[in-house]
Amino acid sequence: MYSVTLHSGTPESSYEKVAKNSCYEMIVDKAKNRVYFTILGYWKNKTAVESLLKDWKKAVSFTQPNFTVLTDMRTMITHPQELNELHLAAQQFVIDSGVKQVANVMPTDKIAHLQLNSFTSNSELPYRNFDSMDEAETWLNQQNKPSLN
Repeated sequence: MYSVTLHSGTPESSYEKVAKNSCYEMIVDKAKNRVYFTILGYWKNKTAVESLLKDWKKAVSFTQPNFTVLTDMRTMITHPQELNELHLAAQQFVIDSGVKQVANVMPTDKIAHLQLNSFTSNSELPYRNFDSMDEAETWLNQQNKPSLN
C-alpha cells in the first residue's frame, strides 16, 4: 500500500485523504497534482465499492488540469466481470477530467494482470505499466518536468 511518508520533502498539509476502506485507498498530493489510488485485494461486487465514482470525483476536485495518477495494484486479485463497467466508467471519468499520465504498478496475481491489460488496451487512457512504486513515481515526476522542445 502507498504511504505518504515516502515523500518526506512534501509537507503533510499538501495531502488530502479522500477514501480508505477495505477495497481501496485514495490520496491526493496537491503539491504534485497527483492522485494515489491503491486497489486492495478482492472486490466482491459493486456494492463493496459503491462510492468509487464519488470518491474519484472528490479526488479530482483537489487537482489541477494535467494531473497524474499512480495506481498501486500490487495486491489486487481478479475482480468479477460485473465490475468491468465500473472500472471503465472510472477510467473514462479520469480521462474526461484531464489526466496527463497514469502509472500503473501491476498486480502480482497473473489473472488480475491479464484482466487489467484488457481494460487499458482499448482505452484512450495515457498510461504506462510498472513493476515497482519507485519506478512509477520516478516516471511520473519526469512527466511533470517542463520540456525544452
